[in-house]
Amino acid sequence: MVSKRIVDFKYIFLQVAILILIATIPMHFYINSELKNEVLQDNLELQIYAQKVANKIYKFSNSNQVEFYFPRSNVFASAIYDKNDKVIFSLLKNSKYRYVKYRLKNNVFGAKILIVAKKISYTKIILNVLVLLMIISLLVFLSSFFIIQHSTEPYKKFNIYLENFIKDAMHEMKTPIGVILLNLDGLGSMYGQNKMIKRAKSALKNMMVVYEDLEFFVRKSVVEHPKIDINLSKFCEERVEFFMDLLNSKDMKIIQAIQKDIHIIFSNLELSRVIDNTISNAIKYSKNGTSVYLSLKKNNQNIVLEIKDEGKGIKDTNRIFDRYYRGDKISGGFGIGLSIVKKICDKNSVYIEVKSEPKKGSSFVFVFK
Repeated sequence: MVSKRIVDFKYIFLQVAILILIATIPMHFYINSELKNEVLQDNLELQIYAQKVANKIYKFSNSNQVEFYFPRSNVFASAIYDKNDKVIFSLLKNSKYRYVKYRLKNNVFGAKILIVAKKISYTKIILNVLVLLMIISLLVFLSSFFIIQHSTEPYKKFNIYLENFIKDAMHEMKTPIGVILLNLDGLGSMYGQNKMIKRAKSALKNMMVVYEDLEFFVRKSVVEHPKIDINLSKFCEERVEFFMDLLNSKDMKIIQAIQKDIHIIFSNLELSRVIDNTISNAIKYSKNGTSVYLSLKKNNQNIVLEIKDEGKGIKDTNRIFDRYYRGDKISGGFGIGLSIVKKICDKNSVYIEVKSEPKKGSSFVFVFK
């Protein structure tokens, strides 16, 4: 049986989380390193600028100039203080600064301390971190894409192999099924409908349902299914008649409550897949000697079809429409029949309601708008 999930995504998410965690460790060290480098760089620039300001003060002190133009900068701000730490002149503002103190020699201003400051800015670090984050995100995305691609590749190959196998199996099954059916009819005419012939015909009917499911499954994307006006009442009666051999082989009976002349616009092939799969499952999962109930009626603007059995019940009604899911492995099947039913109903806006009780049976209700 094919795995119920094509990919177990939790392992992919775990791999992506590990990649992100690994990526954040060097980023943490990078930010710390950049902050330290920023402090060292600022301190060096402050020292150089402080030396320039001090040199200008000394030069003015040793000259005959009358006016002194205190050095100004778009990057740095400075101030001078006397021996009592009183401001002589200041260009400092109320902002966050990184600064250095520079002790001055004797000068004409009586200044003892020069403070040179620079505004603290993390713009460069932030831009670098954003660039680094984009690079890491791109690497994580590419890694995740690579992981997903390689994780799904075996499943894709297996699905292709499975569909090719189904196509080949269908091709090999079609002629033998027809030959067996013709010969069974011939034997029935010659020797009467004995138990062995009935059992063989019922087994063949089961095989035909599986074959038609496989054919629909393989060709659904390349073959159109035109909608026509169908007498649903007669259609249901015909499908019941098709399964009479299968019912007789298990000593089962089908109780019908079919309202006459109910018409519907639907694809003939799609409608047969919905009804055949539901009746077939009702028979397959029921004990010998029990009954299947089929009712068809109009309810206001809707048409309601119900197929009910007295079988073993369904363990998990939420999963029965999943492709390849089989509630009972012993009963066989590919697990695609109800998946096809669900897709057809979704495509045609047919509401499905499933009710089931263990050891009491199951009910499938189809509401056609």
